[in-house]
Amino acid sequence: MAEPAVAERWPKFRRRKVLIQPWYQLRVAATILLFIVGYSLLLGFLMFYPLQQEFAATANPDQQFWIARQVLELHKRFWPAVLVVAVLVAAQSIFVTHRVVGPAYHIQRVMEGFAAGKYEMRARLRRWDRLKELEMAANAVGEALVQREMVRRERAGRLGAALAELKAGIGGTSVPTEVQQALVKMEGILAELPEPN
Repeated sequence: MAEPAVAERWPKFRRRKVLIQPWYQLRVAATILLFIVGYSLLLGFLMFYPLQQEFAATANPDQQFWIARQVLELHKRFWPAVLVVAVLVAAQSIFVTHRVVGPAYHIQRVMEGFAAGKYEMRARLRRWDRLKELEMAANAVGEALVQREMVRRERAGRLGAALAELKAGIGGTSVPTEVQQALVKMEGILAELPEPN
């Protein structure tokens, strides 16, 4: 079997929404933002506490003035940089989670299709999406369901044909009522089998 072309294997499509599951994606972004702020506060403490200790330890006003000026300069540079980096990383996390949430949503839709009897559905993720292993597993499940459905249909067809032969074979003879009832019951069971999609 020939390997499908890259264009066939990975369809060229774009998701229409960046926030596919907003509650999850925004929660991840908020968590990352909190971690960045927390680590930045720790980094700020590690940077500024030694300067504060040095400021308190010296009695020389010129040296205290120099230390105070260094602390102010650091504050002016450090905290705006932390804020910019935190916002950028939190925003980037929304796009990163999109690479997981989007494929998960697509695979969920395929599984819902399987539950509805649409066994021909397949998961097709983009080249750069995550969850490729789950895509392959979902597609393997779909293929197994198609095979089982084909076997079920083939057996139902054989059973229907055998039932028709049985009815034709006993058509002219007198058949006990129990046998007639059993034949009617078998026809009813065959009629109840779901139709192919």
